[in-house]
Amino acid sequence: MLRGKFITFYGINNIGKSTHARILCERLKKEGYDPLYIKYPIYDLQPSGPHLNRILRDGSQKISEEELQLWFTINRHQHQETLKSLLMDGKTIVAEDYIGTGIAWGIAKGSNEEWLEQINKYLLRSDLSIVIDGERTKQAIETDHIHETNDSLMRKSREAHLYCAKKYAWYIIKLQEKKIDTAHLVWETVKEFFNYSS
Repeated sequence: MLRGKFITFYGINNIGKSTHARILCERLKKEGYDPLYIKYPIYDLQPSGPHLNRILRDGSQKISEEELQLWFTINRHQHQETLKSLLMDGKTIVAEDYIGTGIAWGIAKGSNEEWLEQINKYLLRSDLSIVIDGERTKQAIETDHIHETNDSLMRKSREAHLYCAKKYAWYIIKLQEKKIDTAHLVWETVKEFFNYSS
């Protein structure tokens, strides 16, 4: 069976990544693909998942950014064989957040860019990466999340995501006023990718 494709969604918190990743999965299924939505980090993976969940929702970050990024990388590595197996079975994986998330957030929070790349270099690369860019909605902000209530950090993260998009050739989708219009832009990008890679 042909290897499935691996698509990643990036962007700041509360920008609509979950929504558009799921909409894309629905569209891919209608088009005859076998999609699966995954959200990183994988919180039920021991020991990294529960540990990351506690760190992110503890109200404030009590460890260094480098230690935090190492835990994220461990979580991706723990899921790596499962990811590879799904792709070999022909699944089209649509992932919310992945390597690029760690690099962009690490840059935004002052970590060394080359070091961030090095700790992630043995992980599987995605076939297509999409960053959704725009003004986030604040209705879904988690008040105990270490990032989501920090508007200044969110601005830095947005800049870092756009920087990474340029460096790593991610596709930038501008968030539209209507959800359906953003979804259309996402699908046009994915459709072009599938036509090109087929």
